[in-house]
Amino acid sequence: MKIGIIGSGIVGQQLGIGFMRTGLEVMIGTRDKSKLDEWKKNAGAKASVGSNEEAVKFGEVIVLATAWSGTENAISLAGKENFSGKILIDVTNPLDFSQGTPPKIAVPFDNSGAQHVQKWLPDAKVVKAFNIVNAHTMINPKYKEGSPDLFIAGNDKKAKEEVTSIAKQLDWANIIDLGDLSEAIWLETLTMLWVHYGFKFNSWTHAFSINKKVK
Repeated sequence: MKIGIIGSGIVGQQLGIGFMRTGLEVMIGTRDKSKLDEWKKNAGAKASVGSNEEAVKFGEVIVLATAWSGTENAISLAGKENFSGKILIDVTNPLDFSQGTPPKIAVPFDNSGAQHVQKWLPDAKVVKAFNIVNAHTMINPKYKEGSPDLFIAGNDKKAKEEVTSIAKQLDWANIIDLGDLSEAIWLETLTMLWVHYGFKFNSWTHAFSINKKVK
């Protein structure tokens, strides 16, 4: 399988490394290819770099890993028609840093960033996933206390099954399907808890798990 990643920051780079570790081919799309020279050099033969448009055309599955403020523009640069029929893993969080930190949610509470992405790309199969942990945990979800939970949401059942399969290859043991894309708002809200905890305790390696009481 070929993965196209939109977003050349640490999240896109780390996910690319994780995907290649499982044998997948990866192209990261960026407006500045020189930014990824070191990443490409270290990533190996399955790594490539192109424009946003080239990455989306390359990928059978697309990962959206942009800062929220640049997300809609990145999609436009890639060509909306190039997403048609493809699974889109939405790793973005709609965060507004305009008033400093911690950030605020940048979309109305009755909607989610993922639903905005689906509206912008009506022919793509959007699945929200990987957005509530840091980039390194996304590809190495192992803690001495046990395995954290990965929550996903999306409208297309087969797309979610594919994303679940990919996540399992990245060693996610506990994957919880919350339902359709309207549930993505709770994943993005959970990110706010993750962010506030991070700023309060100056720690960014935490993750969430649901513990069920033994009867």
